[in-house]
Amino acid sequence: RGSASMVWGSRVQDVVAGVVIGAVGLAAAAVLAQRYLDDSKRLWRRGVLAAALHKPALVYDQEDEEGDEQEGEDKPAVPPTPGTRGATGAKKCQISVGYNKQLARERAEVYALLKDFARLPELDYMPSARYEEAPVEEVLHPLIDEAGVVVVAGAYFGDEGKGKTVDAIARHPAVEVVARVNSGENAGHTVFGETGHKYDFHLCPSGLLTPGKVNVIGPECVMDPVSFMEREISQLIRTRVEYMDRLFIGNVHLVCPHHKLLDLIGSWDAPNRSTLQGMGPVHASKASRRGLRLDNLFNGRDGNGGARVRLERDMAEYWGALKTKGLSEADLFRVAKANPKIQPHVLGFIQAQDKAGYVLDLFDKWVIHNKHFPPCADVSFLLRQAISRGGKVLLEGPQSYFLSNAAEKFWDSGTSANTDAAGMLCAARLNLNSRALRPLCINIHKAPGASRVGSGANPCAFVPQHYFATTDSTKEDFEQMRLDWRDVCREYFGSIQHNGLLAPGSFVNATGSYDLGVAMAAASCIHPSHREFGVTSGRPRVVGFFDCVAHAELMQVQGPYCSISAFDRADDYDEYAVCIAYVFVHPRGLSLSSNGRVFRSGDILKAGEQLPTQQVLAYCQPILKKVRGWRDTPIFARSDWWKAQQHPVTLPDNVCALLDIIEHFTNTTIISIGNGPRGDEIIYLRRLPRGSGPFGLRSPLARGKAKAES
Repeated sequence: RGSASMVWGSRVQDVVAGVVIGAVGLAAAAVLAQRYLDDSKRLWRRGVLAAALHKPALVYDQEDEEGDEQEGEDKPAVPPTPGTRGATGAKKCQISVGYNKQLARERAEVYALLKDFARLPELDYMPSARYEEAPVEEVLHPLIDEAGVVVVAGAYFGDEGKGKTVDAIARHPAVEVVARVNSGENAGHTVFGETGHKYDFHLCPSGLLTPGKVNVIGPECVMDPVSFMEREISQLIRTRVEYMDRLFIGNVHLVCPHHKLLDLIGSWDAPNRSTLQGMGPVHASKASRRGLRLDNLFNGRDGNGGARVRLERDMAEYWGALKTKGLSEADLFRVAKANPKIQPHVLGFIQAQDKAGYVLDLFDKWVIHNKHFPPCADVSFLLRQAISRGGKVLLEGPQSYFLSNAAEKFWDSGTSANTDAAGMLCAARLNLNSRALRPLCINIHKAPGASRVGSGANPCAFVPQHYFATTDSTKEDFEQMRLDWRDVCREYFGSIQHNGLLAPGSFVNATGSYDLGVAMAAASCIHPSHREFGVTSGRPRVVGFFDCVAHAELMQVQGPYCSISAFDRADDYDEYAVCIAYVFVHPRGLSLSSNGRVFRSGDILKAGEQLPTQQVLAYCQPILKKVRGWRDTPIFARSDWWKAQQHPVTLPDNVCALLDIIEHFTNTTIISIGNGPRGDEIIYLRRLPRGSGPFGLRSPLARGKAKAES
């Protein structure tokens, strides 16, 4: 699915719509039907023509976005049981080895408490909506036309595939500026440009590869100038992408070497827990009004307000952490040098005698005296000016709503920046009272295979969130398990009971016996269309069901519009399931409280209800509604079936059923789904519900307004 080429077909289906409304209204109905048909054909031809005139589409690889922690816990959630760390290959995951035995026992104990649980009436919901492929001008453009600022935000825990939607919005002619307004280099994604070059962006907006757009990095971002120049700008220089008149840097907070080393010291006993990008420490410096901002580098080192004094004051935290931990700099250097995440300029800081002087000399080299460093600008002023003259601004969101430091339910395992839609608007410093602002948020999710990195509760995961870290299992181990995808899926989804609960079980093949959830998790990670491994770390991501309970909260905060990437993954599923509710069960019968609500074993939490904090979510089990897959009608953009269809296509029944279920339980308006990694491999949706609008047609704009009003 990798090479770049346009995949939209050029034939337009001749659809004749007629509505019999009685003998008197027959002529009027025919006129309206013809008008709709002509408009539909015109828009569709325009979209096909525009696609044909464009250069080859960008290809968006997996994102690599994390909170400040990677997979793991502040303390081991499960003490490594004998045999886990000594095992190799597929044996690490076998049900009789190490932690796997404990996992199987815990699953059996919980299921024994719940197996007679009554079936919820919500499981009987019968989806009936129909969806049809529509041109981007009909679906996305009217939303952009009504907005002054568009926010593209992650709807889960990062890695959702936001790049394609960012690219589609950036190409709208009225969008002038693409901005990253907060967070740092622990976010990013891989983009293959129009010439086939691969770009790894962390702070740079991906709009840099869209001709004619201004790109900015805002003052609430945090930046290590050395990493920024070496990892990102060097790519643009090497491939001769012009950026000096299209990329502007705000007065960012600077990530210094001591911030990255504080990260290492703070995760001394489990260094894989952290990204080691200094995110937590630099945001602590920011919150306490210490440290450096970009402007400090241009305004002298000496004096009370000089860069040296500020830096030395901030480095007191570094010396204190070493003393508290009982470490020498020799100890620190030895461990840092052995860790591939620690960069050479950070190692140089440990060895430097005049540490403040070393850092300032480093930044002089990479910023002040570097002709390739992008120009500085008042980014917030630039954004306000663009909106005031009638232009539109796109805020490219890092991480996601649930990784935001403002996500109360998950705050202790997220990032240090406010990466929800409201946080991005605040970081952009736009006038919320301005009538020209009219913010629009498009949330990006991913399914099947919704993934999460980092620590914390994850009721919808196939395995506990800490499983891969506890067993130290890798891609190579999964491959040695020699799992047959269809066999694993058949047994796993077959274990979903009438009441929507998963019955624990084992999967057995020639390589051994595995917990059924472990087999499903491993098979999903290595499936060719999933490839759920960190781009940088290579660590497997924990994947699971689409979570309607969590998504419903997101929609209440920044809904109703959503795009779901990687939907074509379900081409290879005979069955799939979505979580429509949780049931709380504590193995020792304890009650837990969250925001005034007491949860007791057997309590139900439905989509749309108050979402509890992680302490409660850790004891929640998913209640699952099964749907059929669509293996015989694959929607992957380059599949034979899809290419043989006349466009626009009415989507297969089972695709429509899954979309309807998600919309129904979460009160969302799904505007598009991904059907391949390329920038143009996205299906925009027109919903055809019974009895709504002329000939049963409703645009996403109308649907979204109706849901917002409700």
